[in-house]
Amino acid sequence: MQEHRKQLAEIERRSWQLWGLALLVMISLAFGILLLVYPVLSGYARRLELERRNLPQLAYGMLTLVILSGAYIVLKQRELNALRNFIVASYASTSLLNENYPHDSLTGMLDRSALPDLLKNESNRADRIHGPFCLVIFDISGFRKINEREGNMIGDLVLKEFALMLKRTIRQSDKVLRYGPDEFLCLLAGTHREDGDVFVLRVERGCEHVARLRGLTFTVGLSARQTAVNPEEVVAQAENDLRKASPHKLSATSSPTSA
Repeated sequence: MQEHRKQLAEIERRSWQLWGLALLVMISLAFGILLLVYPVLSGYARRLELERRNLPQLAYGMLTLVILSGAYIVLKQRELNALRNFIVASYASTSLLNENYPHDSLTGMLDRSALPDLLKNESNRADRIHGPFCLVIFDISGFRKINEREGNMIGDLVLKEFALMLKRTIRQSDKVLRYGPDEFLCLLAGTHREDGDVFVLRVERGCEHVARLRGLTFTVGLSARQTAVNPEEVVAQAENDLRKASPHKLSATSSPTSA
């Protein structure tokens, strides 16, 4: 909750900066108008005649300034409003999550510390029905560059949107954990490796429908557990697969195959 308040405060600060920019433009416009009419008010008719040829250029320049600055302010204000609404909606969804396990304060997903208990429960269930389960680790590549280029708040929003997109993609029986600073682990119940590959394609397709996630690059580690296999070995296999994997780079024109 404290993290959400900080982000909302940052958005309010940026909003006030936009209002300050709008005020500066209005002051500049008023000053320019006074400069144009000042010779008339002072009776400098001759000087006005000499400068009359420059009046259209000055008027067009001021009008262009007003239009461009107004469009910029409106665009940025809409973006800030969208960010504010997203944060509020994210907090609302986070508050509804199951409180039986610890949750990550930023993304609202399960914390990594919940993984041993979840693995134990899922292994016991899988052994009873002689079924598999699958682990998929997503590592967002170049996340530090996102923070450096767009700021930490935008980086946090990328993590939150990616986490929520994973949450919308999994089934009710699956789990999503924040596994590292820019890593997420999905525990897919009753899932074979081939179905895990299909899940990765669904995630890629989901990213294409979220503007902030288009062009995101990430690597994937995937492993499936069969009956009586130590679940810690499955985690190690997924991490090893992650280290060997090639980055998945999404583009606005790509169309991953749907499941």
